[in-house]
Amino acid sequence: MKEEECWALLRPVCRELDDLVKEGHLKFVSGQHCEKDGIYTLNLEGDHLHFASRGIRDSIGDVMYDMNKIRIGLRSGGIPINVFVNMTHNV
Repeated sequence: MKEEECWALLRPVCRELDDLVKEGHLKFVSGQHCEKDGIYTLNLEGDHLHFASRGIRDSIGDVMYDMNKIRIGLRSGGIPINVFVNMTHNV
């Protein structure tokens, strides 16, 4: 998966996405799409996140945090996504 695809998937649940990326607060590491179950898995690094359910097709299902790593299960524009973020102090 390309970085641009990742950001397009996250944009509906993160209004500040472009600013976070431009300012170096969020960095794309990798991403993949499982055709079998339709779920996207995105791996990021960052020191600042702000996701919010904004539309009827957006939802944040669960959040898990452990040892500077966070996992967020969500739907963005109706698309199921698992976001894994390695929380850093400086990206």
